[in-house]
Amino acid sequence: MKYLKETQTEFIDKILAMIILERGLSQNTIIGYKKDIILVFNWFKKNNIDFLKASELNIIEFFSFLQSKNYKSNSLSRKLSSLKQFYEILKEEKYINNNPLNNLESFKKVKNLPKSLSEEDLILLLRKAQDNYKIVEDKNITEKMKKIRIYTILEILYSTGMRISELITLPLTDFIKIDDLLQIKGKGGVYRYVAFNKEAKNAIKVWLACRSSMEMFINNKFMFPSNKGSGHISRQYINKDLTELSKSLNINDMEISPHKIRHSFATHLINRGADLRSLQKLLGHADISTTEIYTKVQSKRLAGLVNDVHPLNKIDIKN
Repeated sequence: MKYLKETQTEFIDKILAMIILERGLSQNTIIGYKKDIILVFNWFKKNNIDFLKASELNIIEFFSFLQSKNYKSNSLSRKLSSLKQFYEILKEEKYINNNPLNNLESFKKVKNLPKSLSEEDLILLLRKAQDNYKIVEDKNITEKMKKIRIYTILEILYSTGMRISELITLPLTDFIKIDDLLQIKGKGGVYRYVAFNKEAKNAIKVWLACRSSMEMFINNKFMFPSNKGSGHISRQYINKDLTELSKSLNINDMEISPHKIRHSFATHLINRGADLRSLQKLLGHADISTTEIYTKVQSKRLAGLVNDVHPLNKIDIKN
């Protein structure tokens, strides 16, 4: 067996680099993996356990500790998955002879129904965002730019269902010749196509005209630059703009966010008859099981329709 020549942090980074190379993970996934592994290692150190000699019982004790701290099953499953892959690399690299997690099953994941906006609420948001930029005087270019930007972002998010992390990093060059389809780089470096509707394409043209008039954006490579002109806009700023927009319409019963708009895009397509495979491709889900959660949304809606409009509900049947 091999022996460690690095510090604990250096060793974790080395093993993670191997996992990244093998699986092509996204930056957010990498950060999550590292947090999980450091959490395990620190617990081992506190309990005088050599991680290279950790047994199945040690692993069970670690997860029992997490459960006592009220970690949710989804979080526990992710940590178990991270740890399994980490120890599998240790085995392949001959640091250990056996993976102590081989016999451990994943924690049951709780799949909550995605919360989404109604079609009516989203149409109201889009109309309000459009009205907001049209009433701003042209001489107030900074304010007009902000209003056009959030309208365009809202149109793109609802038209394509893309993740906010995908949207904020869109390069300007992708929009030089706008078309119905756009190839984007999603999670794990996997490319997919998203589709723009007519309204989204019109909004993009308005934004490009506005963007080209802003001198501080001239040398910026991103479709949506930050307010200072360097780098891209932050997801926090987009959240802030969406919150202000929703408050102006008194849509306060649920938080408005890019993630919720993505869920709304998927839910509305399913409700209108989209098939799961097509939706999976549009959303960029690696596994169809992730997309299947939207069938639960559809089932709930269909049950509601039966309760509301079925003819027998209008008849009082007596024994």
